[in-house]
Amino acid sequence: MEQAAVADFDLRQMLTLHQRFLEGRPGGKRLEAKSQDLRSENLASADMRNALLSGVNLEDAILRVTVLDGSDLFGANLARADMVGASLISADLRGINLAGCNLRGACLDRADLRQGQLVIWVGKVKQQVIQTADLSGADLSNASLVGADLSGANLRNVNLAGANLSGAHLFAANLSGADLRGTSFMDAKMKGAILDNAQVTGADFARADLRDARLRNVPPSAANFKAAYTDGAVFSADHGKLAPEVRDAITEHQRWIVSNGKEGLRMVLLKPDLSGADLTGCDLSGAEITYGRFDKANLRGSVWRMAKLTGSSFRGAELRDAVLDGANLASADLRESSLLDTQFAPIALRDADGKSTGREWPTDLRGANLAGADARGANLRGARLEGANFTDGNFAAADLRGAQLDSVAGALPELRRARQ
Repeated sequence: MEQAAVADFDLRQMLTLHQRFLEGRPGGKRLEAKSQDLRSENLASADMRNALLSGVNLEDAILRVTVLDGSDLFGANLARADMVGASLISADLRGINLAGCNLRGACLDRADLRQGQLVIWVGKVKQQVIQTADLSGADLSNASLVGADLSGANLRNVNLAGANLSGAHLFAANLSGADLRGTSFMDAKMKGAILDNAQVTGADFARADLRDARLRNVPPSAANFKAAYTDGAVFSADHGKLAPEVRDAITEHQRWIVSNGKEGLRMVLLKPDLSGADLTGCDLSGAEITYGRFDKANLRGSVWRMAKLTGSSFRGAELRDAVLDGANLASADLRESSLLDTQFAPIALRDADGKSTGREWPTDLRGANLAGADARGANLRGARLEGANFTDGNFAAADLRGAQLDSVAGALPELRRARQ
């Protein structure tokens, strides 16, 4: 207890000296707490402008209305910190961890949130580690990030509702599943950004650079994309033409995915008829759709990781660039379908702590009918293909390494140009 009191006193003393420094008074000294452990500290309303805090641990700290303008927080850990109304104007936040942080109403104008190159020592060996700024699950609702640089940042499932990111740099940033309702991205640089399954109702992307961005399952009509640059951007199709029960099931399934199963409802359908449907880019990972009909459906770029699709028909369907990793397609009908560069890769299995078990869950295509399918460049590594029909299919450059095939299948003319 005595040691904790001394540590607290030292920090308060440093803050007092820092205030003198900011005011230009004699005896002042800039606050420097590099790599210090200040977790759970209460620094609410403190004036910490231009402080040197690189690598500091402020996990679970209270920083409400704290002023950190111009501060160096390179590689700092502020996970789950309470930063409501905090100011971080022009702060160096490269490689920072803000996962689960509460930044409602905070100001991060012109802050630098790019990835940081950290230098660590492993024994006597110097190593450089690239660390991406992590804001996953953070609450930035109504925050100001005008001109902030979030290039490559992890913004998955972030709450940015009502936030202002006008002119912000979001090159290759991951905003999948984020709440962007009413958010301003006017003039933002978002080339190559990922906005899959984001909520964009009322968002403003006027003049934003969205070239090559990915907006799967994002309805363009829900936001303002006037004068936005969208060359090469991938939007999902409008689901308005689907049967109401199917459309509702997709909506609930998206909520289920984004919330990690806490909200919504996993899609479970028996014998649905989606022939000719347009599900471009739709994420139906984990869905259970047995004996469904997807004949001649447009499923380009759709995602079906670990989905159960046993006995379903995809005859003549467009599945180019789709992801079916770990899916169960046993006895599925894929005749004449387009499987160009489609992914049927195995899923790495992890334990409860997220650590790899060293085992994989393969895609199951046992008994599948692939007659006449165009599977050039498809990734079928480790897939179960016993009893599959490859007649007249094109598997040039397809990856069949480690795939489980019947004893005679490897010699079939259709598979001679595949990688085995």
